[in-house]
Amino acid sequence: MSAIDGSRWQDVLAEIRKTLRKQQYDTWFKRVQFTSSAGEEIQLIVPNRFYADWLENNYRSTVEAAIRTVFGGEPRVHFAVDSSPRGSRAEADDEELAPNPRSLALNKAFQLNAFVVGNCNRLAQAAARSVAESPGAVYNPLFVHGRVGMGKTHLLQAVCHRFLELHPGGAAAYVGAQAFVTELARAKEEDRLDAFRARYRALSLLAFDDVQLLAGKDASQEEFFHIFNELHSQKQQVVVSADRPPQEIDKLSDRLVSRLRWGLIVNLDRPDRETKLAVLATKAAARRMTVPADVLEFLATEVDGSVRDLEAALVRLAAFASLGQKPIRVAVAREALAAQDSKRSRVISVPQIQDAVTRHFGLKAEELLSKRRSRSVAFPRQVGMFLARRLTNLSFDEIGVFFGGRDHTTILYACEKIEKQSAKDPALASSIEEITQVLNKELEAEM
Repeated sequence: MSAIDGSRWQDVLAEIRKTLRKQQYDTWFKRVQFTSSAGEEIQLIVPNRFYADWLENNYRSTVEAAIRTVFGGEPRVHFAVDSSPRGSRAEADDEELAPNPRSLALNKAFQLNAFVVGNCNRLAQAAARSVAESPGAVYNPLFVHGRVGMGKTHLLQAVCHRFLELHPGGAAAYVGAQAFVTELARAKEEDRLDAFRARYRALSLLAFDDVQLLAGKDASQEEFFHIFNELHSQKQQVVVSADRPPQEIDKLSDRLVSRLRWGLIVNLDRPDRETKLAVLATKAAARRMTVPADVLEFLATEVDGSVRDLEAALVRLAAFASLGQKPIRVAVAREALAAQDSKRSRVISVPQIQDAVTRHFGLKAEELLSKRRSRSVAFPRQVGMFLARRLTNLSFDEIGVFFGGRDHTTILYACEKIEKQSAKDPALASSIEEITQVLNKELEAEM
């Protein structure tokens, strides 16, 4: 491989430009600079850490292929953040412009091959696989709807995983509607709308979760409408989820509803008995739980709800068995479900609370269960614990099982802290009320 110098780096950029849309190239490569090479090790300078992570995850293979075309060899590219004063200013300016980095993170567990398929979701899973493997060519947009806990988020993130596996030069983003609204508001406050729009419109695939949360938010709908139009016109894939079909979402603009109905609309229905058994067996294996067949049969019969309800029942069973030092048997499962008779009443579950909290704060689900203690994670985790205590009939020990095995004292401290702080912090009180309203609306939709 011949040495790279600054002048020939332009030849590499020309090769990259051939493989990308203008929007993608202008957004991600106009500010990439060649700095040095040592053999096949090549260092490129980018404005900030988000650029470095995004290019590493989405465009590294594209860059290395272009270098091979121009220079040959097997180049290994490294993206380094500009540490000069100019770069520091650029990082400060750009840090908040892109789709929120937390909202872009994908849960590694949400893969297509981990999505349990049954009659209730077979069409949705097949359509998701099709758009991931042939983006923009078959169903665009793909609109997935279903009640809370049916697997919409899993399916949307699985599309992103599969797309990135097959199209390493593409850029895919999973974004929740609430995070989108928050991010847009921040971009407006900082006069950064152009960069906000450019980064979304440079995507090859956008997976947009819970679009019903845009209802009544005219400015957010307007932005999403134009982003949708740009991606669709460029034959870039859009996948959208909601808790109901687009035409049934009140306060969503007619023109946005019309766009969302352009492609394929698929439903995720309640799982039948066979699917429930398969879900329970899969979730038990993932948690390394040994659950006898008769217990799985009992849970599949008694839990008349969503995939998330099934997982919640399994976690509750594990808690009862562990805390009571009892073997997992039908009698223990019956005891675990007795406090919340799933066949006769619908209650808010801890996984539903965790999901609402992560959406509100723009976190990944696994961060709530992690050992991380930074305020950006610890504070939402404490809010989740507080809401779990307020909205369920679980004990502190039982709530601790749902939050990564934390003990009674930790849950008690979190609940007391959030209760005191919300009494004197209107913003926190408003956040708690907003999350509670979302959960109540989701519960009403299920009844």
